[in-house]
Parts: sequence; structure tokens; C-alpha cells
Amino acid sequence: MYSTGIDDELEFNYILDFFIQKNLFTKRQISIIYNKKNLHHFKNKISPGAYYRQVKQCKIKYERLIYTILLFRLINLMDSNTMNIIESIVKQIGSLSQQDLHHKNNITIPNDIIRVIDQIVKKTSKI
Repeated sequence: MYSTGIDDELEFNYILDFFIQKNLFTKRQISIIYNKKNLHHFKNKISPGAYYRQVKQCKIKYERLIYTILLFRLINLMDSNTMNIIESIVKQIGSLSQQDLHHKNNITIPNDIIRVIDQIVKKTSKI
């Protein structure tokens, strides 16, 4: 599905693939963020220049994401109820598999659950 050419330490299961398809970051950028946050090294799969360029792009995107959330909260496009719903989704997904969420063969998320998450996100969008 993704052609990054990278064999990352972070394996993506169905739910993570779903979120990656819907988010602002690429799979490669998510891997870099994950590995950097968890103090893993990127194992020289890309050149140092490309790696640091990706890290810089990730930082810029992340900052913009935070500013977007703040802006949406300030102009009331995202209310506290929406934030509670987001937190509830995260907790429920976490309860499905606390340690093994990132392993493809340890958890299978039915399409029904993904469909429900997608519907909830669309209903909470006020744009």
C-alpha cells in the first residue's frame, strides 16, 4: 500500500494504516516521529540529509497541527465535547490492545470498528 522502501521497526496494523491514510503525515514521517520519540535509530535506511529533512518537515507539520487545533478551539469549530470524543476513541483503541497495537499479527481490527470511528470523526466535524 505504501512505497516508502523502508523496513521500519514500527509495524503498522489495520487501525494504524487507517489513521495514516486519514492524517497529515506520511507513513515515513510517522515512522520517523515514532522512532525518534522512542529513541530508536532509523538504521541508515535513508541518507542523513534526507532523514534530517524529514525530521524538520515533521516538526513543522506537528507545530502547524497544534496551532490548527488551538485555532479551531478558539473559533469554536472544535469544542470540548469533540476533544472528549477524541480522547474516548484513543482510550477505546488503547484498550483493544495496550502493548500490541503496533504489531500487525497481534491484533485484528474489524472493518466495523474502523467504520464507526470514521463516522464519529465525520459527525464531529463542523466544517
